[in-house]
Amino acid sequence: MINPNRGAVNFFCVTLFGSTLMIGLFLISPSLGPVVLTRTVYPPRLVNTSESPIRVHYVNRPPWISMDIFSKCGHKCYMTAGGGNSYSDSEVVVFHTPYVKEKHPPKKIGQIWVFHSLEPPWLHWCKFNNWKRKFNWTISYRRDSDILYAYGGFKTRNINQSAWDNETSQFSEKWLKKSKDIAWMVSHCGTPSKRDDYVNILKNMTMVDIYGKCGNKKCHRDKTEECLKPYKFYLSFENELCEDYITEKSFKMYNSLLGPIPISRGGSNYSMYLPPGSYIDASKFKHISHLKAYVDSVSRNITKVKEYMSWRKHYKIYVDHSIPFCELCRRLHLKDKDKYKRMYEDIGEWHRGDKSKRKSCREPQDLL
Repeated sequence: MINPNRGAVNFFCVTLFGSTLMIGLFLISPSLGPVVLTRTVYPPRLVNTSESPIRVHYVNRPPWISMDIFSKCGHKCYMTAGGGNSYSDSEVVVFHTPYVKEKHPPKKIGQIWVFHSLEPPWLHWCKFNNWKRKFNWTISYRRDSDILYAYGGFKTRNINQSAWDNETSQFSEKWLKKSKDIAWMVSHCGTPSKRDDYVNILKNMTMVDIYGKCGNKKCHRDKTEECLKPYKFYLSFENELCEDYITEKSFKMYNSLLGPIPISRGGSNYSMYLPPGSYIDASKFKHISHLKAYVDSVSRNITKVKEYMSWRKHYKIYVDHSIPFCELCRRLHLKDKDKYKRMYEDIGEWHRGDKSKRKSCREPQDLL
């Protein structure tokens, strides 16, 4: 359909993979050309009461994965957790791989082992040299994972023009009261992406306030939104520049109406995950000085700022950790589930990339 307010043609593309829908919202803009925002939509959660529940054992479950994560799923599964021998009778075993060590426990014949991680290779304790031919499925941020798991997603938002005008007016009023330029919250220093070097160069050109272990400013975790309220821009810089990897902080910037505009700099195609026109991609600028000049121009132009916030009329962010686990449960209940199963010959090579053929992460090229 034609949207006269945006000067763009919008349409949906729906593709069926098995019983999973991949839905893409295409925005065709005269100035930008075609851009697409995709997300995975799994089948409706209609519980099959006749099926027997399947046990899923999580060996080293992180606290943000709830023990009742399967409670909203359309198929019956239940979670157990713990180390030692407690996994031996479970049909499927999940490992939070950033914290596993090179020595792995014995694998029972017929078990499905799942590699689960939202972190890039650099933040893993081991290189998985001794984990060859152990994992059957992967759940990660990588789009070539068996089950995709991002830090967040976006849903279509319905808001009438009057409410949107009021929201825009409130935002404009509060944006003009913002007194600080750029903020960065960071806990890992000296990362492979050399983001510290990038920010140090940027700091020589403009004010950047750094919070956390790598800076001199402090902000309690529960007060992040309050700390960032005075800032116009936020550096959502990944610790490693890897395909499909986007830091969780990028998604967090979309929670608040008063949040700063995110500035990204990763190895991912951000338009596949974030609303087009809602962020500044530092990798598109030839020199850091060009980024600084552009940020300055946006800061002084409230019309341009409104353009960066216009995504809020069409989308709203959501976080649901159960979606990928519900997909895991669905696959476990398939009569022909073996067609999904495969054996990763070398999970470390898949994760890091083969040096002679393909690397999943790259060295920074923008420290100019």
